[in-house]
Amino acid sequence: MLTRLIAKLFMAVLFGLGMSGTVFAHAGEHHSQNCFIDVGDIRLRLSGYQFQPGLENEHFCRVFPELGQIIIAVEPLEEGLENRQIALELLELSSWTDWLLNAEKAFAVIKQQPAKAFGAGLISVEQTIRQRGVYALKVIMQDDSGHLRHQYFVFLVGIPVKKILAVLAGLVLLAMGFIWSRRIAVKSNRAT
Repeated sequence: MLTRLIAKLFMAVLFGLGMSGTVFAHAGEHHSQNCFIDVGDIRLRLSGYQFQPGLENEHFCRVFPELGQIIIAVEPLEEGLENRQIALELLELSSWTDWLLNAEKAFAVIKQQPAKAFGAGLISVEQTIRQRGVYALKVIMQDDSGHLRHQYFVFLVGIPVKKILAVLAGLVLLAMGFIWSRRIAVKSNRAT
């Protein structure tokens, strides 16, 4: 029963990834728990932080394991962008159905940061998240020709992936032990 539910959720996520190319179009890289995205022709680094006990010195990218305060900072990787304006919007998934069919309409804005130049200090968005779920950061920048470009960065909050994987590994080991003990019992019954 539980394995069917997990399999269905896994298939739904894979289907969602395939159908929602707009949200996942950045094809970001991950190094040292930082994510890299391209907005137009500009490459940016995103770094996530949580300040709950035990998480103060960690950086997060796609998964924020605890509920509470999160901060996502954005910085350019190239020089000469000090005057470039950037705005951030924090979004929450409001419709799983829309995420599969039209990803841009599936998210609702929960916080907007007004446009700010990179040279004016740290560009970041901070929010206290009280509900587990799927969230996104929309990064909006103006390119050299004056056109607004945007990119989405999708992440999870309140999903303790390490704990879930540990429980799943334990369940797999229990299942393997059960199967192994049943085989031994069947062999011993045949021998007698």
